[in-house]
Amino acid sequence: MTKMRALITKTLFLLMFSEYASAHGPHAHGKGELEITIQGAAIRGAFRVPMESLLGFEYLPKNEAQRKALDDLRQQLKSPATIVLPNREAECSARMVEATSSLFTGMAKGEHSDLEFRFSFECGAPDRLASLEVVALSQFRRLQEVRTVLVSARGQRAFTARKKDSKIAVAP
Repeated sequence: MTKMRALITKTLFLLMFSEYASAHGPHAHGKGELEITIQGAAIRGAFRVPMESLLGFEYLPKNEAQRKALDDLRQQLKSPATIVLPNREAECSARMVEATSSLFTGMAKGEHSDLEFRFSFECGAPDRLASLEVVALSQFRRLQEVRTVLVSARGQRAFTARKKDSKIAVAP
């Protein structure tokens, strides 16, 4: 039954996000998209955002200041807490992080480059997981809003996190 529940949750998540994302369109500067799934003690997520919203540019660096900004961003993205942070009482630890962008590989083409950021946490006290803060909104001044989809055993929700309202309540 647990495998069936996981499959249903994943299917609902994918359907809901694809419908939600298509309604807003891709690659909007100042806006990101965040998908979070909470299952038991595990939190898994994916964050997509134009690199311009993080760096102020989305082409290969043209000078030393831009190269430094790109290197600094790569260092920041070694922790999922740069993007999302569970409330302390849940005792969550980062388990996985993966950041990809054409800027990181030197293969940026055209005028647009995005960040694809995948992460996971494992919580020692999942019953105390009450909220997640979208830390990216305070970390990156150009990022104004993050369209969010949250799927958990408590339900599915879609909403927009903004600088003044960056906390996501886990329970509806």
